[in-house]
Amino acid sequence: MAKVNVQARGCEINDDLQAHIEEKMDHVERLWPRSDEAQLRVSQERGRFAAEITLVTGGMVTRGEERAADLRQAIDNAIEKLESQLRRYKEKVVARARRHDNRDDVTGEIIHAKMGASGLASDGISTSAASTNNGAAHAEEAHAEQVVRVKKFALKPMSAEEASLQMGLLGHNFFVFRDAENDQVSVVYRRRDGGYGLIEPVAD
Repeated sequence: MAKVNVQARGCEINDDLQAHIEEKMDHVERLWPRSDEAQLRVSQERGRFAAEITLVTGGMVTRGEERAADLRQAIDNAIEKLESQLRRYKEKVVARARRHDNRDDVTGEIIHAKMGASGLASDGISTSAASTNNGAAHAEEAHAEQVVRVKKFALKPMSAEEASLQMGLLGHNFFVFRDAENDQVSVVYRRRDGGYGLIEPVAD
């Protein structure tokens, strides 16, 4: 594994903690020995510490982020979350390989969300910004909502299945990607009843 690039804001990484980080990352390397880049960002705000560990492997990104009252605990929790996501990813890759060998397509269901007259996607999930059945309650909540974080990233061409794996590595409930087949920007999302859905843009 490449050397971990540690960035600290509002806190300090002393020699003992640096050694602890390297020891923890040794465990990650045994699980995932092919990482190209590793970055750890730690910060302190209002008496709490945040730790975000990111691995880049062949264009795929894996990230674990946690907060705690203690800096070391925040780092440990973030790395443990990262390891958990890597294990799930490896299990999915192995399962996918077995399905391919057996010609048995039992992957997570891909739902192509299409707008109906009711304004709902084909799987019953609203494609509007509303996420609650009570419009009035949502309006009150939306009034208090603010954008608190902005992330920018390149849209790498990939298949929907690859996008679902990347979503799992990041620990997100959805992932925006560029479909390698049609070059369209699409979204995969995790379904409550299992599997994942795929939202594709359609012409007006």
